[in-house]
Amino acid sequence: MERTSSLRRKTSDGVLAKASNFGQMLEDVRKLALSKSLWDDEMQRDLPKKWEKHGDMIVFPQNTFTHINWRYIGRELWAIVAQSLTVARVARKRQIDEDRTAHVDLLFGADAWVDYVDERGIKFCYNATVRVFDNSKKAEMKRISKWACQGQTIVDMYASLGYYSLTFLVSCEAKQVVAIDWNDEILESLIRSAQVNQVDDRLLVIHGDCRRVCPDQTADRVYLGLLPSCRAHWLAACKALKPDGGIIHINEILDMTEKKKSPEKEKVTIEKKKKPVDGKEKTDKENVPKKKKVLRQKTLPVLSAVHEDPKPEAESTSTPSESIPSGEPSIIPETNGTSEEGVEKKKKFTRSASIVEEMENRVLPEVKIWKEYENEGWSRLTDRHQEFAKDCAQSCTRFLNNIHLSDVMYSVTVVNMIRYGEVTKGKEHIVLELLCCQQDASAEHLISKFNSENLKS
Repeated sequence: MERTSSLRRKTSDGVLAKASNFGQMLEDVRKLALSKSLWDDEMQRDLPKKWEKHGDMIVFPQNTFTHINWRYIGRELWAIVAQSLTVARVARKRQIDEDRTAHVDLLFGADAWVDYVDERGIKFCYNATVRVFDNSKKAEMKRISKWACQGQTIVDMYASLGYYSLTFLVSCEAKQVVAIDWNDEILESLIRSAQVNQVDDRLLVIHGDCRRVCPDQTADRVYLGLLPSCRAHWLAACKALKPDGGIIHINEILDMTEKKKSPEKEKVTIEKKKKPVDGKEKTDKENVPKKKKVLRQKTLPVLSAVHEDPKPEAESTSTPSESIPSGEPSIIPETNGTSEEGVEKKKKFTRSASIVEEMENRVLPEVKIWKEYENEGWSRLTDRHQEFAKDCAQSCTRFLNNIHLSDVMYSVTVVNMIRYGEVTKGKEHIVLELLCCQQDASAEHLISKFNSENLKS
């Protein structure tokens, strides 16, 4: 009976070996373990059923090959595994965090540098012990590949391995891509990849925080691919656009469970708070409303208009002894004296405050929805999606009009939102695309310039 079951197992294992890489690996490692009298049926359950392949390297999950007998076999094991899976190198994860930062142990092979070619023919070179390729970005990379970006300058604010930078350069034929990342090891991978793809002459790599090093007024497009959110970098993206405007692409993990309280519910909550505890009325002292704190206006960045030389005013009875230098701070601490210098400083402060007040009282353009998108896709979005799109567009409208202080106002148009489905329960990956331009410019003309056909995809 035992002999029959043994024959059946050998036969089934032989069929499995021919049918799959896993079967071949199982057969080879079992032979090796049996030759050392170390085979245990529990070891079969410890073998990986799936793995990641990066070029000629296999990366196993961290919870595999944990049985103590694998350690007794030694390094010979990994050579057999590599041979059975027809690869040159074998590695195993220790941990990979949300930023795809790799913690990988190289088990077999000379080094961890991987040459990976995707289905579009774009080559990626990276060190798997530093960062591994993120397959979840493939759908967005494929969508971007359809765009025609000849003559355009694109800023990729979180370059990483060059998922989008290389796509813009190789597939979209962009004039130039400015790739920013604060990990110098990652940028080394990107530079290698650009050289292999022969596009390094059109790639400008900048090391640092994009909020500090992003070039101003240079981009036709700005791509923000940071997840789960890049809200803190919207201002930097607006600064990066050319004065005549451009497109901002914003990736976000949208929490679909967030709901704002309706005014009626808020009113009920306030009334509940006002109700006395244990049926006791509040004393007159407790009912006295608290005095509101007087908040001083926060100091704003110095504006160029503040540096203009002060004009003499007819009402002024004092004659300033000397003019204030152009580099004088716009807001100066108050003094108790009434000297001529103090009067002049107060005038300068008054002018600064008027500029701030003028900025605050401006009526900014309302958010627009591209007509073609409004008819096709906007109406199908949930309230949560529309709320986020408008919030983002309103913020960018405010940023642009504070950056460009002129008679011509800037407006923002929502042209598209791509939905990639849930990444975890209640959280969805979306890409929002905004057209930013001067209010009197033709949005339809500009959208056609940025390949409107593919913006709808």
